[in-house]
Amino acid sequence: MEAVFYNPDISAYKLFSAPRSWIQELLKDIREAKKHIYIEIFRFNDDEVGRKVGEALIKRAMEGVDVKVIVDSWGTRKTSLIKKMEHAGIMVRFFKKIVFSLLIFSKNHERNHRKIVAIDDEICYIGSANFSRYSLNWRESILRIKGEIGPIFKRIFLDNFKNCKTQIKLRKYYKTIHFKEFLIIRETPSIQHQQTRKYFMRLIERAQKSITIITPYFLPGKILRKKMIRASKRGVHIQVIIPQHSDVKIADYMRNVYLGQLHNNEVDIRYYQNANIHAKLLLVDDKVFSIGSSNLDYRSFRYMYEINLSGENKHISSLLKEYVEDTLQNCKKFDYLKWTMRPLWERIFAFLLVPFRKLL
Repeated sequence: MEAVFYNPDISAYKLFSAPRSWIQELLKDIREAKKHIYIEIFRFNDDEVGRKVGEALIKRAMEGVDVKVIVDSWGTRKTSLIKKMEHAGIMVRFFKKIVFSLLIFSKNHERNHRKIVAIDDEICYIGSANFSRYSLNWRESILRIKGEIGPIFKRIFLDNFKNCKTQIKLRKYYKTIHFKEFLIIRETPSIQHQQTRKYFMRLIERAQKSITIITPYFLPGKILRKKMIRASKRGVHIQVIIPQHSDVKIADYMRNVYLGQLHNNEVDIRYYQNANIHAKLLLVDDKVFSIGSSNLDYRSFRYMYEINLSGENKHISSLLKEYVEDTLQNCKKFDYLKWTMRPLWERIFAFLLVPFRKLL
């Protein structure tokens, strides 16, 4: 179901579930930009979606607006569209080239998965969606904010833009930012730190009534699973919404290993039925939220450069609650009996994969 969630009396926040609606709003903001347009995104494809955005950026750049773009070398290729953008004066930087070495299964997974837009110190976007026809019909989560936080996102982008060239992990590149009621968590690859995972665990520990998790790739570690089970046993209603079938089949096989244990400990697992759900949300007690680029899986916590906006803003939390309720209309409950009847080959395959989950 395509929807835009907003309160007409509070114009500062809009939450998009559909890439089509988001792109339409973004194009409008691009056309009205006067000073700068900064975009950091994993995938910028040369297709009908990418070309719409690219052509709009080219037009504004040729009219004197400062346009800068960061893309990831794994997610984006240097296509004719990218070359055309550069020819128009847009500065495009690619994050980390693919490395062919003995470290191929570690360094190559250190990708820039962040997705933000900063326009004129006034408008910013943060969320889960890429510029790609491939994911045009997926259910996403993209938050548009208009207001004082705009300059913060501009600064974050410029830090990232500089780091793309130096490839040095500067402290300011991953330091968590506190702004009024918001936290902006900038994740960088780490075995020890994993700020997002630790933050999610703190929220789960402190939850009193409810926890809703929406993620396309659900691979919680042992400690995180224990936190969820303990919260459930003390009466917190935990709801996990995942796609019936994600776009990464291997991830589905591995997640299935954990679902029976969580179900038996009263974690409410729901399968989204209408295409793929690629949203990345956390809502605790209908009050504390997190939205951004992080998946709830090992690869995201350990290897990815991610960014998430969190806090207790009542207007955003209300939009997320509405989003969750709308999502549930297209979900069905986890079937434990069906889970126990999974094919033997699938169980063996998943069992063999789980030890290598950090590399996938």
